[in-house]
Amino acid sequence: MKYTLYADESGQSGIKKIKTETSGGASKYMTMGAVLVPNANREAVRSVLEQLATEFNRADLHCSKLNHNQIVRFAQVVAGQQVLLFGVISRKDTLGSYKSDIEGSHAKYYNKCSQYLLERVGMFATANDLSEANLSICFEEGNFDYSALSGLIAACRRKPLQAATHHLKHINPNSISVEPKANEPLLQIGDLVAHALFRCVDDGASSYGVFEPRYVDELRSKFFSDKETGTICGNGLYLVHNLQSINADKKVHEFLSGF
Repeated sequence: MKYTLYADESGQSGIKKIKTETSGGASKYMTMGAVLVPNANREAVRSVLEQLATEFNRADLHCSKLNHNQIVRFAQVVAGQQVLLFGVISRKDTLGSYKSDIEGSHAKYYNKCSQYLLERVGMFATANDLSEANLSICFEEGNFDYSALSGLIAACRRKPLQAATHHLKHINPNSISVEPKANEPLLQIGDLVAHALFRCVDDGASSYGVFEPRYVDELRSKFFSDKETGTICGNGLYLVHNLQSINADKKVHEFLSGF
């Protein structure tokens, strides 16, 4: 069976100046979300998304344009589809010396998070004996360097330094493509996953101290997990580099510890 992954991000990717309680800047977190869809099912899932947009009287299902109830409903509909979800949550103040190593480049930071995301997909491919020929990758087009991303994945495949990086042998760098969200409705699910993860941990001023794990909870059953233990964290969901590192709100920490 052949699959295509559709990926998007949420939160700002900037790392030079991070928002604090007293000064402006980029969000403290960036999240990435992706959906893996069997190619044979793509048209059916696109049709479901089109019907849902019509139900909402919307041109599309971008989460920034949907209200709370609509996002919950969107998540519930996705949970009923034959798809598999992946995600990454990164808190920027954990970057340490890596921030200097990449000279504060938002594009390199984005690519590193994308590497972590694709490692999770590679883990699924390893577990299911899926070759790189049966897996394509589509990222939502943004202000990033996707040729550099392909180069990063190629370099990691040649010399994997971490155990998870070995799984990138299933990810062909030449299979990575880019599409505007308007051209590919399935990117809307990647947007949903990224948005759900971001709203779960976002502690910016606009959150008013309210964290929203409901969206992630509705999607929980669709995340790639360990077949034996059912564990999602470290499998379909990567918290860079662990649950403690993302320094989430106490209740969110307890929620994610159940993953």
